Amino acid sequence: MDKLTRYSDDFIDELKTNADIVDLVSDYVELQKSGNRYKGLCPFHSEKTPSFFVNPDNNFYHCFGCGAGGDLINFVMEIENLTFAETIKVLAERSGMELPDLSDAQRQRYKEREKLFALNNLAAKFYNYILLEKEIGKKALEYLKNRDINESDIKQFQIGYAADEWQLLLNFLKKRNFSLDLIYKAGLITKGKNNSYYDKFRNRVIFPIYNNRGEVIAFGGRILETEAAEYGPKYLNSPETAIFSKKKNLYGLHLAKDSIRKKNSCIIMEGYTDIIQAHKNGFKNSIASLGTAFTEEQAKLIKRYAEKAYIAYDADTAGNMATLRGLDILSDAGIDVKVIQLDEGNDPDDLLREEGAEIFFDHLDSALSLVDFKIEMIIQDKDLDEPGVRLKVLKSIIKLIAEIDDELKREIYLERAAEKTSFKTEVLSKEVKKEVKKNKSRNYRRDIEKINSASKKVDLNTQISYYQKIEEQILAYYITQAELREEISEILTPDDFTGRAAQLADLLFQGKVISASVKNESIKDELDDELFSYWTEIIVKQKSGLSEERILELAEYISSYKISKSKEKICSYLANKNFDLDKLNTILTTFQKMNYNIERRD
Repeated sequence: MDKLTRYSDDFIDELKTNADIVDLVSDYVELQKSGNRYKGLCPFHSEKTPSFFVNPDNNFYHCFGCGAGGDLINFVMEIENLTFAETIKVLAERSGMELPDLSDAQRQRYKEREKLFALNNLAAKFYNYILLEKEIGKKALEYLKNRDINESDIKQFQIGYAADEWQLLLNFLKKRNFSLDLIYKAGLITKGKNNSYYDKFRNRVIFPIYNNRGEVIAFGGRILETEAAEYGPKYLNSPETAIFSKKKNLYGLHLAKDSIRKKNSCIIMEGYTDIIQAHKNGFKNSIASLGTAFTEEQAKLIKRYAEKAYIAYDADTAGNMATLRGLDILSDAGIDVKVIQLDEGNDPDDLLREEGAEIFFDHLDSALSLVDFKIEMIIQDKDLDEPGVRLKVLKSIIKLIAEIDDELKREIYLERAAEKTSFKTEVLSKEVKKEVKKNKSRNYRRDIEKINSASKKVDLNTQISYYQKIEEQILAYYITQAELREEISEILTPDDFTGRAAQLADLLFQGKVISASVKNESIKDELDDELFSYWTEIIVKQKSGLSEERILELAEYISSYKISKSKEKICSYLANKNFDLDKLNTILTTFQKMNYNIERRD
């Protein structure tokens, strides 16, 4: 969030009006109408019951599961990992609006990111030119052709070659007026001795890495087969930069996302050449994970586009612990994970080149569920005739199956495990039930919280009092209807509210978080996370169509109700306590003022 951004209230309001939030969110979340709102599965956390709501009347969203919320500007910033300025640009382009001038500080930061994109794009073209057009690229071109990667593939993925020279790219970019500092920030050069710099990628085939919008954000370099030891590791990637985070991106997604959406599934592979071969063989929903250990950010990114993921790693990688943890992250994100079993030493690139697409289709059809795959890993190469080994395998399988929530699924996997291991089904079932009982006891508090959370998702207003609902409606209209603020402030004070509503009312009535219009980008800086989540919650729950007269009636009710309750407390207090004359006089004066306020409202 950039606090120095200076867009007029009129421009922000017009932008929000033109860029309809339901249309925008529907690009990422399947929404269904629910009253005057829309609901769907939250894209920011894993869930099975929809708790994510969008209110088109005020262009706000809120998740009642994880607390995420905001307006359409905040939604794009969070889901696309963009800066405020980049988000405004995206929404303006979507709405056909022209951007106003930026502040000097914002313009400088925005221009630097734009220059990084331009720099990477030019570097990709340079590498590609060296590969296809220059004599020094012939060795790399021959290497690619030997791997059945033709010129069409090279152009589609913009593959290039970093020549075996120290400053070829550096000198090229400097001649194009890119500063040394910017080239270094892009991760394209490395600092040497005596403040010298040299190209980071040398004697490597270059694979540009794109974000899902099709902008070059980084590079992966594979050393040629010769002289590998002299040039470092087999694969070398760009470092983290202002526009690249390895844990938030996936190779090939810019080309695969439409196919992934259409098929509602993706195929995840390890290497760049795996993806290239997959796409040329018709598997256009294939992407690579930029590493085998999946991150939550990558899992959420995939969940935006599909509900199923096929894992096509080679046998050694698929079975290691880092990969299994990554697959659990995918599963926890609500993705149905299937594992394609490849032969030892084989990978998708080899399989597609040597045996063709039809064989790969067969592997897709026979892919194992994540649980089946884990069972295979547990029993793989184990001597089940050895009592100690057999007992260890039994315990591992019991623990695995006991973690399955669905009882019917547990029974299915019990039968499969018994068949694979020759254990008696009834023995496994008995031990699994014991383990399930232990899990329930161990996680009792967590389960209760899940149940409570799930129950809250059924009704937006569940488990809050009628009085609280009125408080929230008044605050929602105070926020969204500037013309009502003065009249509401004459009737109510922050003391008339309770709990979080009182905290928010105190800030609102002082004018600390809103002025003429509601600018969510500045409000988030003023409120803590909990209060901002509450802010978006009450706006999303705001009832549409209440008249100004009705809102003021509700404000009068809140005020009178609070006074009446206070009077009751005073009367109870007087009936049970002894006071000196000064104390009694103070209480009676307060009581008299309350009567006056009630009479004045009546």
